[in-house]
Order: sequence, then C-alpha cells, then structure tokens
Amino acid sequence: MIWFLALLAIGFFSAHFGTYSPSNCNVKHQLPFYRWDSFWYTSIARHGYSFSTEKNSSIAFFPLYPLIIKLTHFIIPTGEDKLSFVLNILFSFLAALFLWRLARFDYSEKTSRNIVLVFLFFPPAYFFLSGYPDVLFALLAILSLYFARKKQWPTAGIFSGLLAVTKPYGIFMFPALGLEYWRSHDWNFKSAAKKIDWLYLLLPIVTLGAFIYFNFARFHDPLAFLHTQKTWGRELGNPFLSLLREAKTYLLSGNIFTGENFPYLVYLASLIFSFFAGWASWKYVRKTYLVFPALILLAAFLTGTLTSWGRYMLLGFPILIGPSVFLSRRKWLFYIYLALSIAGLLFLTHLFVRCYPVE
Repeated sequence: MIWFLALLAIGFFSAHFGTYSPSNCNVKHQLPFYRWDSFWYTSIARHGYSFSTEKNSSIAFFPLYPLIIKLTHFIIPTGEDKLSFVLNILFSFLAALFLWRLARFDYSEKTSRNIVLVFLFFPPAYFFLSGYPDVLFALLAILSLYFARKKQWPTAGIFSGLLAVTKPYGIFMFPALGLEYWRSHDWNFKSAAKKIDWLYLLLPIVTLGAFIYFNFARFHDPLAFLHTQKTWGRELGNPFLSLLREAKTYLLSGNIFTGENFPYLVYLASLIFSFFAGWASWKYVRKTYLVFPALILLAAFLTGTLTSWGRYMLLGFPILIGPSVFLSRRKWLFYIYLALSIAGLLFLTHLFVRCYPVE
C-alpha cells in the first residue's frame, strides 16, 4: 500500500510540472501514468490490430493485455485507459503476494519479504502502474514458477501459455519450466517422459503458434509482429557494433545530463547493476529459475540497444532475487540499497510522468 500510494502521489504531483515535449506521449491525459505505449494497448482493445513495415503499427504488441482490457470493458463499460490503470493495480498486488509465496519455498520469511521489497521498489517498477503489460507479464511468470514448484503442472502450463502471448519474451518460460519439471523427477529423463503432465508445458508453443497463425490470417505474414520491429528501432544484427554506435550517439551529444539523452545514464546504470545481480543470483537462486531472465537479457542484448534494460531485469524477476538475498544478510547495506532504490524509483516516475523517454 505504501508503494502504491507513493507512486500515485509522485505521479499526480509530477503531472503539474511542464512535460518534456514528445507529441506521442499522451501528455495531456488525465491519468499521469498513461504515457507512451499505453495508447497502443488501449487502441488495440478498441480497434484491433494494424500492420505496416513503413511506420509504427500495433501488431508489434502481443494480444493478452489488450484482450483483458477489452473483456473487462464489456463488464465495466468505462474508459479503457482507466480500466488498464485499475487492472495494473490489481496485478501489482497479486504479483507481490505470489512472489512472497514463491520465495517462501527457499527462503526465510524475512528474506522473502525483502525479495518483495526489492522487486516493488526496483527503479523501473513505475511501469507497473502505467498502461503497459509489464506487471501482468511479471505476475504470470511468478505464477508459472509458483505452481511448478507445487508440481501442479497443468496450472503452471496454462499460466506459461498466457505468458507467451503477453510479451515476446514469454516463450522463454518454456525451457525454464522444462528444466524444473526434469528436476522434479531427479533429473531422470525416462521417469519424467513417462508422465503425461509434461504435455501441459507445451502450451507456450501452442499459444504463440496461435498468435503466429493470427498474423498470417489477418496480414498474410505469419511473422508480421517481428517484421514491424524495425520501425520501432529494434532489429537483430551485430549487437556489439550497435551498442558502440548507441554509446557514441549519446556520449558525444554534449548534453548527456539533460534532455532526451539523459536516459542513457539510466540504461547504463541498469547494465552495471545486472552484472552484480547475475553474480548474486547464480550464488543464491535456484538455477532453473535463471534460464528465464538469462534468455530475456540475451534477446535484449541481441537487439543492439540498452534501452529498457532495467525493465528487462524486472520482467526476468528471478535475477532480482539474488541481490535481495545477498543484501538481506547485510542489514545496513540492505537499508542503504533500499533507500537509494526508492529514491531512484520516485525520480524516474517523476521523469516518466513528465514524458522523458526513460523506458
């Protein structure tokens, strides 16, 4: 509740300041967190998908979140923007609750609480209240692993199947659950294969396949959602050269501490923190969990940009468990980290609401 009220307060407070300038940021919207891509998700809920390889189009966004908004709108006929905000509040509380329950499989009550605190107050967590599917994605990922640990494989498979049509990176839960299933059978492949419940773990492939078929049926291009990524500045290539070009663009601009180039410092800080998080997670976190964030960060790296690096860490939430455990064993260090993290969260929330591109 403190987390929610703090973000809400800073959001409405920041909305009274002048916005940065971008015209595609919904700067005049009454909800302070309805910024940037929020418009695309509510537009899909209202009007469906569009596709173009020449300009930004909505097929780049996966369907579950706008579908939930649309279905909720049938029950509560109010604005889709308001519904997305209310839904994200609900998803946030559920994510915190089930993350705590998931953590309790391996850690003490105190450490589990600290894991939730690090997760909620991680600086990019303001996206949980924006009109983005990030918190839904995190919730479904948490539920997938939670029910896998309870060995309720049909339920875990259903949630992972939903995850695969929430954001493109959801498919990476498939190998993570496969390894968890194998581990639950003491790494005995023959014993695991004899059980029929492993078939439920194929649901991410089924749901992603259904979305690919929709792309083909609607736009005559089964990979339309990938082919439009170029218009959004994301495409596969040599990531090292792309990252070098990106660094030069920002660092040689002469105004790295102001204006639209400032977010690069945020991305760079997130990258540095990810090395510490990876080390701590390898030491303190169940290895089957780490397949999921590792593949997310690898896919993000291959796009050749550091944009949203912190968000990718938040989506691959197990990588935040390691730092939580490490810091929990050093009480005052944990408090120092949490204070800095809260300050970073509130500061970035302030910038996001004012339409700085801190994605």
